[in-house]
Amino acid sequence: MDRLSLYLQRQFFAQALTIFAAGGALIWLMQLLRLFDLVSSKGQNFLTLMGQSALTTPTFARSILYVCLAIGLARGLRALQASRELHTIHAAQRVSSLWKAIIAFSIVGAAAVTLVTNWIEPQSRRIAADWSAEIAADVVGRALVPGRFTEIEDGLVFSISARQRDGTLVDFFFDDSTTETRRTYFAQTASVFQDETGYQLILNDGAIQYEGANRSGLSQIRFAQYHISLASLLDAASVSRSLEQADSFELLARVFAGEAEDRDIRALHERFADTLRTLAMCALAAAMCAFPDGSRGRRRVPVELVILLVAFGEQAVSAFSGGGAAHYLSSSVLIVIALAVLLARLRRAFVLPRFGRVTR
Repeated sequence: MDRLSLYLQRQFFAQALTIFAAGGALIWLMQLLRLFDLVSSKGQNFLTLMGQSALTTPTFARSILYVCLAIGLARGLRALQASRELHTIHAAQRVSSLWKAIIAFSIVGAAAVTLVTNWIEPQSRRIAADWSAEIAADVVGRALVPGRFTEIEDGLVFSISARQRDGTLVDFFFDDSTTETRRTYFAQTASVFQDETGYQLILNDGAIQYEGANRSGLSQIRFAQYHISLASLLDAASVSRSLEQADSFELLARVFAGEAEDRDIRALHERFADTLRTLAMCALAAAMCAFPDGSRGRRRVPVELVILLVAFGEQAVSAFSGGGAAHYLSSSVLIVIALAVLLARLRRAFVLPRFGRVTR
C-alpha cells in the first residue's frame, strides 16, 4: 500500500475514532450516573463504580460503533473535498489509492465491530454479572452493622449482634416480606460463601417462621443448617449464564457439536449481521462522498444526518424483519443501494463529461 493510501487511512481513522471517543465518553458518563447507587446505597467505592460502568459500556458502544465508522469516513472525505485534496487525487489519476484506503478502512472497521459484537461485549457482560454477584454478597456480608436493623432492599431486613474475624455473623436475623407468605429466619451463626451455583447464605442452629396470607397463622420449622441462595433474594446475586454472556466461539462450538438451539442460531445471525451492516454503511458513505464537486456555496443536507437517518431506518427494518437470517436483508439492500449510487456517480464523473465533449 502506497503512502497516499496510508495518509488517507489515517485521516479516516482519526475522524472515526474522534467521534467514537466522544460518544463512548458520553455513554460511560451515563452509566456512571445510572450505577451511582453502588456508591450511595451499597457501600462500594468509586473504583467499583467506574469499573462497573466500563463493563456495561461495550453493550451500548456496539450500537454506535458502525455509525461512527461511516460518519468518520464521510467526514474524512468531505475534509479532503474542502481542502481540494480530493480534486487533486482525481485529477492526478490516483483514484486507485483512494479506493484502496476506503476498502482497507472498511475491512478494519468491520473487523473491529465483529470483535466487539462477538467477543468483547459477551465477555464484558459475563464479568459484570460475576462482579455484581460479588457486590450483592458483599452487601449481605459487610453492610450489616452489629446491633442495627438494615434494610438492604425493599422488604428485606437483616440484623446481627456481632461479626467474627473470619466473617461469621452471630445472632443472625432476616425478615423477608417480599412475598405473600412472610418468612422470618433466626440463626445462631451465619456465613456467606460461593459454590458452582452462586452465592449461598448458610444458617446454623436456627428456625424459620412462616406467616400465612392475611396473617392467617404462624408456623415454625427448626433446623441445624439451612442454605439460602442469594440469587433468590437479590437479582444482582445471580450468576446464571444467559445467552448474552456467551461469546460467538461458544455458540459456534454448540453448532458444530449439534447442540445449538434456535435461539443460539438467531443470536449468531444477529451478531454477524453487524459486520455486514458496517460494510454497507461504509460503502454508502464512500459512494456519497468519494467524488469531488464544485458546489461550494450551495446549501445541502449534512451527510452526517443522512447517515444517521439511514442507520436508524436500517435498524428498524432489521428489528422487524423476523430475526434469524432475515437480519442480513436490510444490510444487503443497503449495499445494493450504495452500489447503485456509486455507479451513478461514476457515470456522471466519466461518461457524461466525455459525451459532452464529443457532441460539442
